Amino acid sequence: MATVRPDHPPSAFASLSAPNERWRLVAGGRVRDCHAGDVDRVVTCAMHLWPLGFPLIGPLAPLIPVLLWTVFRRNSPFIDDHGREVMNGQLMLLLLVVLVCPGWLLLIPWCMVWMVSLVRGAVAAASSELFRYPMLVRMLK
Repeated sequence: MATVRPDHPPSAFASLSAPNERWRLVAGGRVRDCHAGDVDRVVTCAMHLWPLGFPLIGPLAPLIPVLLWTVFRRNSPFIDDHGREVMNGQLMLLLLVVLVCPGWLLLIPWCMVWMVSLVRGAVAAASSELFRYPMLVRMLK
């Protein structure tokens, strides 16, 4: 059994046992934050969905999740975990755009998976569950 600090989300969604801990393993192998409030869920949903507003907002769309994460990450480990995942997704997108040849070949399929994952991440955040994006190099741990 992995030991988990009550104020920090479990890495790699480790098994959890004690019922009074912050993080609880629920059906389907998902991890839920039992202490996540309404503000936590709204902020994390907004962080996941803001990049979809890029066509309307323009180049400022990626800055909104960065701002939300920077402001609220000290308040809740749930927000901190989702914020790191959103930042890793945005950094991966930036990396694929900057890498000229190999990155551009992967950009279109990765963007389709990423956009679906943004919505899935928002749904998980609304349910107080942790979420990991697929096909991602996690630069922020």
